[in-house]
Parts: sequence; C-alpha cells; structure tokens
Amino acid sequence: MATAQGDFAFVGRERELSELTAALDAAVSGRGRLVMLSGEPGIGKTRTAEELAVSARDHARVFWGRCPEEPGAPPYWPWTQLIRAYIVDCDGDHLQAALGRHGSTIAGLVPEVREALPDLEPAPEINDPEHARFLLFDAVTSFFGRAASVEPLLLILDDLHWADTASLRLLEFAAAGIPDAAVMLLGTYRDVELSRRHPLAETLGSIGTGSAFRRVPLHGLTGSGVGRLVAAVAGVEPAESLVREIHERTAGNPFFVSEVACDLVDSGGLDDHENRAGMSAQPVFRVPEGVHEAIGRRLNRLSDLTNEVLTTAAAIGRDFRFEPLQTLIGDAAEPELLASPEEALG
Repeated sequence: MATAQGDFAFVGRERELSELTAALDAAVSGRGRLVMLSGEPGIGKTRTAEELAVSARDHARVFWGRCPEEPGAPPYWPWTQLIRAYIVDCDGDHLQAALGRHGSTIAGLVPEVREALPDLEPAPEINDPEHARFLLFDAVTSFFGRAASVEPLLLILDDLHWADTASLRLLEFAAAGIPDAAVMLLGTYRDVELSRRHPLAETLGSIGTGSAFRRVPLHGLTGSGVGRLVAAVAGVEPAESLVREIHERTAGNPFFVSEVACDLVDSGGLDDHENRAGMSAQPVFRVPEGVHEAIGRRLNRLSDLTNEVLTTAAAIGRDFRFEPLQTLIGDAAEPELLASPEEALG
C-alpha cells in the first residue's frame, strides 16, 4: 500500500524553505517579518509552512489560525484561533502580562480569556463601531507584541483566500507593528483564487510595500523533485521515463504527483511501466480519483460553455487551433467561444 499523503518526504523546496528560515531568523532577532506563501491548490503551501513550524520550535512558539472554506465562521476566526492556542499554551501570569490593559477587550473576542482570568474587569461600552474596531485591532496587535517580548512567535494564517474581510483588515493593521516585534507572521493563499476585486488582493496591495514584507511563490517541482517524491511515496526508485511522464502530466504539482504515485503502487502500474520500457504506448497510469475531484471543484465554477470548450480542446490535444475547436463546438457564437478560454485562464 502506498504511503498516505502528507506522510512522505518533504522534497524540492530547499530554496523556498531557506527564504522562510532566513525570515524567521530575522524575526527571532527582533526584526519582525511578514511573509506570504502563495501558489495553486496542491502545490504544497501548508506542507511547507508545517516544515518551517517544525524547525522553528526550538527558537519560537508556533501558533496556527486557519480560515475555513465553509461559510458561517464568525469574524476574526483565524485570529481567534491564534489567541486560543496561546491561552492553552500559557500560564495565568504570562497571559496577564501579554494582555496588559487590553484583557477585557480581547475577552470580547475570545471568551476563553475571561475563563482563564475570571477577575478581569468588564469591557467598557463603546457605541462607535469604528472606534471599537480600532481598539480591538490595537489590543490584538499589542497582545502579540508583548507575548513576543517573552519568546519569539511564529504565527501562521493558513488559507487566507478564504479569510473574512474583518480578519484581513486586522492583518493590515497588525502588519504595521510587525517590524518592531520578534514576530514572523506567515500567511498562505491560493494565487489562482485572486481577482482584482478579491478582498485579499486589496490587503496584499496594502501590506506589500513594507520593508518587512516578503512574498514566496511556490511552483511545480522540477523533474528531479518529482522523482524524489515518487520514490518517497512508492518506496522504490522509479524509472526515468516514468518520472518524465509524470512530470509532464502533473506539471510538478506535489498533490497530483503523490496521488499518481499512490495510484501506481496500488494498481501495480510501476511494474507495468518497467515491463513496457522502450515501447511506444499510452501511459500506464490514469488520473487518480483525488485529482479528478480537485480539478472538478475548479471546473464547477466555470460556465457550461467553457467546460464544453475545455473538454473539446482536451480531446484535440495540448496545443490546438481555434478553427477546429469552432467546428467541433458548432452552435456557439464566435465572441462567446473566444471568451471561454479567458474565463478558464482567469
């Protein structure tokens, strides 16, 4: 049986991990950093953040806040998770010191604060929503700054493309205080999810001009990286011809590569490929179910015509001309047909 996804070796991200480690080292020394790790679905953003988190534990306290895809989460949910995790990992004296005079304000966001410190005074009543929001932003930012003065912090905000607008505004506010604190704030997001009107795009434009900001994009693995990942998942060294084939068909996406490798092991495809070495035949592996599902979720967002265009184009081949596509589609107007690839690319 193939290794479960997530259990295999971490490969092919040496340069990116080196960048992240350098940012963490700067933060530990008191020069805070705000880093955004971006890439397409399955490219390994969360996995790379996890690898940094493991190496950071000897130098900093690590806390995660995840943005859920499902609707219905309350505002500031990833920040609430960060504060909750700190409370669980902290004794009362250290928590009181980190809260300072903002304890009652933060308790309004995270009720567990009052459970840990029942003697907190009630929060003052503020009728102006804008003023109340400013006080909350200042309280949260100051809280992490004071906590970092005791021990450096690595705060990870995962899947920011799903973050609520309030959480993103808080991120913009907190970014201004990052350079003066022993804090590395690492965000991950899917760059393919972002249009110009996406709330995160505005946030990135706001925070992207600071000297403490870094953007680390993740791309597909190289051919050698694909070979190492397949070997880690399958437990055997794959043939070079198979590695080339997988690399070409997956574009080095680690999720796709690992799913293909698992499927090959389970179906005996690795042995089949060895037996057919040198033969000009169709690939010995199919597109695994997990990859079908991941791609299907993205295709479901597109119009029926665009899905028809993509299906027809895939039957023609990786490279195709407009004229045969138009002939095969037939009943679509030319402007609509021309717009469909733009929708797919967008």
